[in-house]
Amino acid sequence: MRIDIIDTIAGFEAVRENWDQVFLEDPDAQHFLSWIWLKNYLFRRRRWFILALRERDPEAPYVAFFPLRLITHLNEKTGLFYDEIIMAGNFAADYTGFIVRPDYEHHAIAGFASFIKHQNWTDLKLEYFSGPASRREKMIEALQGPEVMFRDSSPKNSENIDNTICPIVPLPASFDDYLEQRMSSQTRQKLRRFLRKIEGDDIYRITMATPETIDRDLDILFNLWRIKWSARKGAERTERLIITTREMLMDSFNSGNLEVPVLWCGDQPLGALANIVDRQKKAILFYITGRDENWKTPSPGLILHGYCIRRAIEQGFKTYDFLRGNEPYKYMFGVEERRISCTLFRTRNGQNLHGVLNPRSIRFVYEQALDMYRNGARSKAEIAFNQVLQSAPGHTGAEFGLANLLFDRGKLTEALTAYKALVEQAPDPTPIQMRLGDTQLALHQYDHAAETFRRVGEIGPHLIQAHYKRGIALAASKRLAEAEAVFAAIQDVHSDDPTALDYAAKAGVALERLRSITEPAAGKTDVVPETIARWNRGRQLSERRRPRLH
Repeated sequence: MRIDIIDTIAGFEAVRENWDQVFLEDPDAQHFLSWIWLKNYLFRRRRWFILALRERDPEAPYVAFFPLRLITHLNEKTGLFYDEIIMAGNFAADYTGFIVRPDYEHHAIAGFASFIKHQNWTDLKLEYFSGPASRREKMIEALQGPEVMFRDSSPKNSENIDNTICPIVPLPASFDDYLEQRMSSQTRQKLRRFLRKIEGDDIYRITMATPETIDRDLDILFNLWRIKWSARKGAERTERLIITTREMLMDSFNSGNLEVPVLWCGDQPLGALANIVDRQKKAILFYITGRDENWKTPSPGLILHGYCIRRAIEQGFKTYDFLRGNEPYKYMFGVEERRISCTLFRTRNGQNLHGVLNPRSIRFVYEQALDMYRNGARSKAEIAFNQVLQSAPGHTGAEFGLANLLFDRGKLTEALTAYKALVEQAPDPTPIQMRLGDTQLALHQYDHAAETFRRVGEIGPHLIQAHYKRGIALAASKRLAEAEAVFAAIQDVHSDDPTALDYAAKAGVALERLRSITEPAAGKTDVVPETIARWNRGRQLSERRRPRLH
């Protein structure tokens, strides 16, 4: 067996037919592991990757897929970043895990676990992992070891709700059979009475969202949901949840896999559901609801779920899934319980396996280091740059960052050596050459600085900053005629770039200053030393600025 990595949308699109076949063959596959749901969800995320298992023949079809995602955190105590592997659908999917052809499950668990154990991570979270209990047990057995410990990480709920219990209704052939087999006589009678009332009274109606009404109907749902939950979850968190949930539901709607029934009394909405439709597995997945908490009877929740269950049976669906959580109201619909699990694997030393960053997080940590540097958190940036280099020796960006830190701290000789080495190896040496020139200026190596900035200007004639600094170096080296020519040439360059305009203005001021020095001294072989010293001091004050990373 072999494992391939799929980590691009193009690669994911290429395996759709194969994915759908495995999904249909796996009796435990759930909609949140379907190709269509994951495609929409992963398109909006970064650093996801899918383990794809097949026989060693490169032409063999895949027999299992395990979608995962990498998240990187900062340990505030140590300043070090660490990696966490999570299920790809976390934060939106009620069910996660992998899909596999039944005759390959043993190979899939062994292969996936072996791959994961060779990755660099501190935490591995199998949250809301679906499938038979034996699948979880075999994964634990395959993943644990001397460097890794594990524990159950099922979330605790203040309302005593167990989110690893998923109530589900197996749907019989007819709605009457469902009422007789699944509901208590009292609930059965109430539901029948309510449905007759809704369908026999013109004041009540149930609408299903259409492309024209979907925005309105989701507004209704989330407005009702907000009223109930915002006090408990906090306004800011509530709005974040609404934004991300709405995004996911709209993706499902646009894929033809979402139904939003709304119960009305006249023009007043009483309640709404969002049900994800799994056409491959013939399942309706109840995702979220909102209801008017002040409306008592007829019960919006009972009516809407009863209506949707009847509709699902009529359309040939096999299950009505209430998803995560054993809330008491779900049990009036005659549910059976499905179990999922949450397991946290963590390294015993609290650091990444193998002591370095996951390759997929190196760019992320480097970008974080840049942000730290720009925001003035220089000590934190140094730790992060060093961590990048430890994980990717020769990383030019991280070495450049450390060289700039040397410059900031006044270690100019060390910075000069570092910049010179980097210029020879960087694919684009221009930013490094600019810093090299700055360092040469600060060390009073004016002729060297002038030559460095000349080379930059030849490569990028539009880089007014390089021309300006060349002029500064020439003037400081008392090559005043050359400096005057450089500053004068800058005045003929036209640009809309604010930075270029700023340096062009500075060049104009420098040109005037030079002319005030040279014109009275025309015909002489020297210039008043005190005037040059005063000019140099002004130049040094304006040019000793902190280098910026690019």
